[in-house]
Amino acid sequence: MAVPVSPMPVCRFAGLLAGSEEELAATRWELTQWYGKIDDVSEVMPFTFTQYYEEEMGANLLRQWVRFEALFNPEHLAKCKLETNMAETLLARQFRGKQGEGVNRPINIDPGYVHRYKVVLATTKDHSHRVYMSEGIYAEVTLHWSRNVWTPWSWTYADYQTKQAGEFFTRARTAYLEQLQKIAGGR
Repeated sequence: MAVPVSPMPVCRFAGLLAGSEEELAATRWELTQWYGKIDDVSEVMPFTFTQYYEEEMGANLLRQWVRFEALFNPEHLAKCKLETNMAETLLARQFRGKQGEGVNRPINIDPGYVHRYKVVLATTKDHSHRVYMSEGIYAEVTLHWSRNVWTPWSWTYADYQTKQAGEFFTRARTAYLEQLQKIAGGR
C-alpha cells in the first residue's frame, strides 16, 4: 500500500494582464503586499493571442509574469486564486474608467505555481482537463517539463507557448530547484 506524503513546497507566480504599464506596476506592488518579494519578472509583451478579454478589459492589453521569492504549499493554490480575485477588485477601484468607457476589469491576475515537472494555473472555469480544488477553484497543468524544455498541452493558452513564457518559466524552475537544494542542505 502506498503511503501519502506531504508535497514539497512550490514556486508561486502570477500571470498579469492589464491595459497599461502603470496598471502592471500597481498590480506588482499590490501582490507584494500579499505574497512578499518578487524575485523575477518577464518582459512585458503585447497580448495579441485572443480577443476574449477585450469586451471586459479593453483592447491593447499587456502580458507579464512575476515570480515570488517565497515558496508555498500547493494546497493553498485555491486560496491564492481567491486572494488574487480580491486584489483585482481592489485594483479595479483604483483604475476603473482610466482605460475608457465600458472597461469593468482593468486587471486580470492568474496565480499558479512552478514545480520541477509542471506549471499549474488556478482558474474559476471548469473544463475536461481541469481538476476541482475547493471553493469554486480548479487547477490546470498548463505546461510540463519534457526533454529539458517546457512543453505545452493541446489546451495550453497561446501566450504560455511563447518564447518569453518559456524563458520566464525556465528561470523560475532553475531558481526553484536551487531553493529546494538549499532547503535539503539545511541552509
